[in-house]
Amino acid sequence: MIRLLMLLVIMFAPFWASAEKITLANGEWAPYLSDKLKHDGYMSRIVKDAFAEEGIEVEYVFLPWKRGYEEAKKGVYAGTLIWGYNDERAKDFLYSDTVATLGTSLFYNKSKPIDWSKPEDLSQYRIGGIIGYAYGIEDLEKSGAVKIERIDNDQGNYRKLAAGRLDIVLEDTEVGLESLARYGLADKIEPHQKTLEPRKYSVIFSKNHPKAQELMEAFNRGLKKVIDDGRYDKYLQESRSGAYMQ
Repeated sequence: MIRLLMLLVIMFAPFWASAEKITLANGEWAPYLSDKLKHDGYMSRIVKDAFAEEGIEVEYVFLPWKRGYEEAKKGVYAGTLIWGYNDERAKDFLYSDTVATLGTSLFYNKSKPIDWSKPEDLSQYRIGGIIGYAYGIEDLEKSGAVKIERIDNDQGNYRKLAAGRLDIVLEDTEVGLESLARYGLADKIEPHQKTLEPRKYSVIFSKNHPKAQELMEAFNRGLKKVIDDGRYDKYLQESRSGAYMQ
């Protein structure tokens, strides 16, 4: 028996030795990502499962978005989740296959409706957003045609909107609705029926990490498995049913 156990240890030692652990920067964006939710939110679970399919164990460090991004860019962490594409980020990060396609809503105070048909129309409004987040209108923001007052938390934005100090808060539809319910503001604020163009989000890997390309390719393979076997849709539906609430 002892000899058999020793043989098994020798046989499987290379497998154990090859097991890899990485750390990714994560952030608060319920219901997708949050250390206050089971499995750190359903999107965090999908990402972790995708890596596990390729023998990679993931640890999350939850940080303010800007800090997590900057530290991942330096290579302190292998990467960070989840981010929309822009050319500036692509200079420092490799983008995985799309993990989510999300629509950005324009939340407004019910007592002060807004009217718009194209992004340029938003120039007349005071708009709130989150530092480091892309909403698909960054070109207009950079040119000064649209101004976005950015802070580091969504609650502050919604409080300003409820108080009349903002006209619009930009936020993913499901995230915004969940936030309004949590902050007790659903009776005062609602999303406009028209959304900005849907955005694709990815896990991004720091080009300063020595295994960035390898990790991205492994994740893409694992993600396909998670989608193909139905776990992606299963976790999404569980989240919508409230199964991830602590």
